[in-house]
Amino acid sequence: MKQNFQKYGQYKNDIFNKLGFNFKKGKKILDVGCGDGSDAQIFINEYKLNTYGIDIYKHQNIKDIGGLKFKKASIFKIPYGDSTFDYVFLHDVLHHIDEPKQRREKHINGLHELRRVCKKGGFIIVVEANRYNLLFYPHMTLMKGHEHFKQSYFRKIILDVFNNVQFKTFEAHLYPVRFIKIFKVYEKIMEKFPLLKPFLAYNSTIIKND
Repeated sequence: MKQNFQKYGQYKNDIFNKLGFNFKKGKKILDVGCGDGSDAQIFINEYKLNTYGIDIYKHQNIKDIGGLKFKKASIFKIPYGDSTFDYVFLHDVLHHIDEPKQRREKHINGLHELRRVCKKGGFIIVVEANRYNLLFYPHMTLMKGHEHFKQSYFRKIILDVFNNVQFKTFEAHLYPVRFIKIFKVYEKIMEKFPLLKPFLAYNSTIIKND
């Protein structure tokens, strides 16, 4: 069932509704690479989760997010014990953890650390931009230098670490307000045709930690 997150912006509303995961109130979540805390705000205010965040730097907005328990830390050494969290969440983080080298072993090591801190039967949710998306590639890859993963690589490293995996792809972008209706038509076209799935904006996975 869709929820209304429009007060956090059109982009966040689209991401969380298209991800479609049913977070349960009161559970403990770790937002890895939480950045400015905008996703953490949704976890706290809308899903009523017990919310923790880590990042390698502390964004200036973090101090204003009531209820967020933040620690400065890396994905490679998460400062919590085994099986601590019901949910572990990453949004556009994996492709940053070993820049500029992008070594597969580092990506795998990061995923194993997520597995360690997630409870058995808990869920790891990963959302990653797709390198060859029709809008991301010219803007984010060529112009801004983001080394997003291609879909096949994203799926391979996830399956190298986890067994109980569900993949989902979808189109979502931050659009100029005046052109939203036009871009929503574009989204529907992209998501409708199977041949376009390798080029959708986001690769995501919901992993049940066995």
